[in-house]
Amino acid sequence: MAQVVMIASGKGGTGKSTVASFLAQEMAFKGYKTFLTELDMGLRSIDVISGISEMAVYDIGDVLQGSCGFHKAIVTSPYTEKLHIMPAPGKKSGVVYENLKKLTDYIYNDYDFIIIDTAAGMGEAFTAALAVSDMAVIVATPDEISVRDARIVSDEIYASGLKDIRLIINKYDKNTFKHTGFDDADQIIDACCAQLLGVIPYDVSVQLASMAGKPLQQDNLVKTIFQSICERINGRHTQMNIK
Repeated sequence: MAQVVMIASGKGGTGKSTVASFLAQEMAFKGYKTFLTELDMGLRSIDVISGISEMAVYDIGDVLQGSCGFHKAIVTSPYTEKLHIMPAPGKKSGVVYENLKKLTDYIYNDYDFIIIDTAAGMGEAFTAALAVSDMAVIVATPDEISVRDARIVSDEIYASGLKDIRLIINKYDKNTFKHTGFDDADQIIDACCAQLLGVIPYDVSVQLASMAGKPLQQDNLVKTIFQSICERINGRHTQMNIK
């Protein structure tokens, strides 16, 4: 039975979709059958980050509206057969909770993980994903606005009844962190009121990989961090280093 994980953020620009895409890849590389989709209707990105933009004909909008069957819309990752991807539509459309629930129920026994990249903020995509998820992962950058918005999102998730709320601090740069207004990462964790999954450093190679639609290189520190995040999501303790 799948664990449904929503990836959320308070504001845009946190790297949420990049985190969702690379997290799904690493889950699949570890042998977990993984389904990745996004609900940012009209503003899709995981097709490019995952390297399937030329392969995707249908999208989750087609499936939720009933104009296309699920298996016709999924695209298998070119890098691992364990990862199936369904991008958001290129045109704006709504997200009906009942239809998303039908979809997750339909594939619940076919995957180990269902990863849903929501739209930034707390619109209908966020609400629909929240209603079907077992875990919420909030992506925040180490700055006052992002952290403040992440706390608002965290409080909304907790108020909904979902208690498993995790945090990924993305684009961490030790050289600029002293200008963020925070003394250390612990202060961000406390402010967001969520359990830390990992701290991902700012790395140009991550941006280049996402633009090219390719996986992270084996010797990349960020890849190792994503692997550790996968272990923590699966309930296994791994050492967390912030550099």
